[in-house]
Amino acid sequence: MKQGGVDTDQRNDQELVIECQNGNNGAYDILVSRYELTMYRTALAIVNDPDVAKDVTQNGFIKTWEKLHTFRSGGRFYSWLYKVIVNEALNQVRNVRRMEALDQSSRDDQTPYHQMVHAEDNRELYHAIARLNEDQKVVILLRHFEDHSYREIADILEIDEKTVKSRLFSARMKLRELLL
Repeated sequence: MKQGGVDTDQRNDQELVIECQNGNNGAYDILVSRYELTMYRTALAIVNDPDVAKDVTQNGFIKTWEKLHTFRSGGRFYSWLYKVIVNEALNQVRNVRRMEALDQSSRDDQTPYHQMVHAEDNRELYHAIARLNEDQKVVILLRHFEDHSYREIADILEIDEKTVKSRLFSARMKLRELLL
């Protein structure tokens, strides 16, 4: 249940998933409302189009619903859902091959020239990010666009924290090479 935009349901994700697997469709509605904004923001950071991000988010939730019976007990629903959303978004980017600047809002204090330069810089960055392999791309997005800690990234991706740091280092070096 949400009250004033806050999830007040006390059941954890694991309990809700079990209820879903036992036929309680309302439990999935709680999971959707709990994570839809976070997943939308993640999709938006990757596809850079609000309408496409909505579609990606919806498709991701549909896929997790359809595959909920395969969800393994003891796993983190958030991590699983996050991977599905990221994969959906990356597939969308691959299919459409369209990356625009993330910050499309115009600022009154900037001239059109500054806006154009800023948009071009963002475009170059996103084209470079798009050229990273999936592992590198995901850690860059989680760390620099979602502001997750190394520990949180490790938990989400179910990998060691050292692996997160290694992937980030490699991704940053690759981005540097691509941008210079």
